[in-house]
Amino acid sequence: MTTAERYAYRLPAAPFRPIGEPTPYAMVATENVEPPGPPEPVGDLFALHRNAGIELRVRDTLWGFWGAVVGGTLGFSAIRPRNARPRPAE
Repeated sequence: MTTAERYAYRLPAAPFRPIGEPTPYAMVATENVEPPGPPEPVGDLFALHRNAGIELRVRDTLWGFWGAVVGGTLGFSAIRPRNARPRPAE
């Protein structure tokens, strides 16, 4: 996260609409959307999170945290949890 170069495309917001019931979990466009300019370098992700006041936790595996999330009372969603490292042996 500290040495890889990352770039962000900025897209116009107007074509995007929330999807998901009962609580929207993503924004999608049903038409082609062109970025208004070239991708921009993102920079240091740790610094960006810190400056935005976002708590960032680095974990060896997400499964302990995920168990607490799905066992809790708050709404949640996940994108591609199957891509996480395998569950530890029980």
